[in-house]
Amino acid sequence: MLYQIDKQKVEVSIKEMEKEHNYIGLMNLEELKENYHLLNISKRSVDRCEDIVSVNQNTIVPHSHYYFGLLNLINARDVFVKKDSFAFFIFKKVFLIVILDDEDSHIQDVFNTSSDYVLEKGASMTRLVYYFFSELMSRDYQYLEELQDEIEELEEHDVQEKSLKFTNRFRQLSKELLLLRNYYENLISMSEELQMNHHNIFEQDDIRYFEIFTKRMERLSDSVQVLKELLNQANEAHQSRLDYQLNKTMQFFTVITTIFMPLTLITGWYGMNFKNMPEINNIYSYYIVIVVSLMIVIGLIVWFKKKKFF
Repeated sequence: MLYQIDKQKVEVSIKEMEKEHNYIGLMNLEELKENYHLLNISKRSVDRCEDIVSVNQNTIVPHSHYYFGLLNLINARDVFVKKDSFAFFIFKKVFLIVILDDEDSHIQDVFNTSSDYVLEKGASMTRLVYYFFSELMSRDYQYLEELQDEIEELEEHDVQEKSLKFTNRFRQLSKELLLLRNYYENLISMSEELQMNHHNIFEQDDIRYFEIFTKRMERLSDSVQVLKELLNQANEAHQSRLDYQLNKTMQFFTVITTIFMPLTLITGWYGMNFKNMPEINNIYSYYIVIVVSLMIVIGLIVWFKKKKFF
């Protein structure tokens, strides 16, 4: 579908387009392949929309009279779900979205919402592009806050019995934050490319909208970095807790070993069975060894208790 958006949004056909009007369009790949020549789009751009390698990359390319870009949207709350993806073409008077994958109709909803909003504020191609991309990212701050709550909850419920669960979740969150950081960095690069305003596609006074979008993506990227540091702190606290538990365990075994070490010496000493050992012939030797061993054990336990070794 294609709309003329000078003062109101009116649906028109591609053949009815005129140079003095502004247009926005939303179509699928098949519709693009049928009409790209009418829109003065190169065949190479269309082919890139079908290329699997190109589609999976976020990119923007300035052509002689338009910008061509590909974008895979990441759900900041669950980065591993299937991504919505689309191609876009920005002309001086036309903004065209080509849906490549949009099972939940999120891209279409954002397209309708942003175009209606711009019409209320006054039509401008730059504003339309800005509000469209801003609306796509509108929920990301909320998602990042939810990620922060999850990281804090992960640290609060960190117990020894769930150490493996903590480690697995830590690794997953690390991967999510890395993907998000790269995602926002790509969006920053795309916005900076639009600021270059190749071939004067945008009004110079409106370039500030892309500067605003760039700063917004930088803040999101910085927020991801803060979450990464928060996650690392949670992991360091987890490792410190594990080290403390290990030290306590090693301390316990050290105390037990120390207590029974003198007994080992006694049994080794009297296990030699030399003929001239006077204790062998003494009828009280067995009981004396028992008493001495008990005194040693009790004495060491009292001493370790006083030193608070356990």
